[in-house]
Amino acid sequence: MATIPDTPTAAVEIHGLHAAYQRQPVLEDINLTFPAGLWTAIVGPNGAGKSTLFHVLTGNMKPLRGTVHAFGHPIAEHRRAGHIAYMAQREAIEWDFPVSVWETVMGGRFGHMRRDAWWRRYMPARWYHPRHGDAVRDALAAVDMLGFSDRPIGALSGGQKKRVLLARALAQQARILLLDEPLAGVDPPSEQLILDVLRGEREQGKTVIMVTHDMPSARRYVDHVVLINRVIRGAGRPDDMLSDAKLAALAIARVESTAREMAPAASPLSTALDR
Repeated sequence: MATIPDTPTAAVEIHGLHAAYQRQPVLEDINLTFPAGLWTAIVGPNGAGKSTLFHVLTGNMKPLRGTVHAFGHPIAEHRRAGHIAYMAQREAIEWDFPVSVWETVMGGRFGHMRRDAWWRRYMPARWYHPRHGDAVRDALAAVDMLGFSDRPIGALSGGQKKRVLLARALAQQARILLLDEPLAGVDPPSEQLILDVLRGEREQGKTVIMVTHDMPSARRYVDHVVLINRVIRGAGRPDDMLSDAKLAALAIARVESTAREMAPAASPLSTALDR
């Protein structure tokens, strides 16, 4: 676990963020800072807005209002520059699509390819700039999947699929890594490998931000924890944020929030009778 400085540099700053699906609020007045060069875990119950927050950071969702900056500039600039890599949940990928492991990870290089000579974009894969192949090879080696390069992604086990998704994010060589449930549904060896890789990325100065329900791993590995349930319920060191009392309060808040959502709206007649 890295030492958090008293005044950490901000990798991502969020101010007054609101987001909704079909007018149903999901995130409300989010004000949050993710420290640069540290490993942050986002913790909250299902439906708390964790994945929605990532959709906003990756540009896949437009917030109702609010601002998001990365390293002092609008986050859209960093997305265009390839400085932000996103590892989606395994369920978000179409695994039956007939592509190989190598081709899947190479997809993480497309943002960088836009900066290549124009003619390379229209040529077969063998004409890609060598640095793209080097990045893919290094990423697959980091997750111990280089020997599976030619295998169809649909033929992989659950843990292997997670490793490929992580390799795709690593191949982007981004300053910020966003990982949505990277430890969910994996075997113990794959879980340990993923944790070791992420620790290595943090030690190289990368900012790692992951959504997780794995409290033991969060307590052991991460530097910073954000508790969320539509609003920010707390942010700080793992020992403080992941205490039994804090997690119990977060669960109670979710139950109360769900009860409010399910409560039928009062009709004019019932309101009149109540009076």
